[in-house]
Amino acid sequence: MKVKFGLLTLVVLASLACGLLNNAVNQAVGGGENYQTVSDLWSDVPRMDGLQPSQADLPLPVKLVMRTIIGNLGRLNPQGENQTTGNIDWIVFTTAQSPQDVQNFYTNARMTASGWDDAGQASTCVSGSDSASSQVGMFCAFEKQKENIQLAIIVTQDTTTKQTNVFFLRLQESPTPVPTQ
Repeated sequence: MKVKFGLLTLVVLASLACGLLNNAVNQAVGGGENYQTVSDLWSDVPRMDGLQPSQADLPLPVKLVMRTIIGNLGRLNPQGENQTTGNIDWIVFTTAQSPQDVQNFYTNARMTASGWDDAGQASTCVSGSDSASSQVGMFCAFEKQKENIQLAIIVTQDTTTKQTNVFFLRLQESPTPVPTQ
């Protein structure tokens, strides 16, 4: 009986710790107004058939990367230039289609036709299966250099349900220079 109670206590404490950790990280990387979920894809991002809105949130590692790396990119600009991050918005979808189907849809040609810069190559996507790591998923990147906008499409597939999660992250930097003091 003591062992069962001890195991139950351990499970409850572990669950509470995970919840507290998740809340702490969300508060730390939530970012307030500069990091937010949007309700639909942006007008310059074509919507693939079969994408359904998802209640999934960005995985905590992705949020940490956003906050620590992307969130500090502006600091790399020279003195007198804008050193703010800009805005990072995201939305998550699920689909029954495969990651390869998503990659086949978000081609350089289709994105260029929607106003994104021509990357001058067949694909701006990198797939984990290309490097014999299919569990990694897929990552695509697009840019509008004149508007200081970057788009990342991250695709993962649940091996059990075969549902594909498609994460769209959009970084829009503020092009306004900051006066030197």
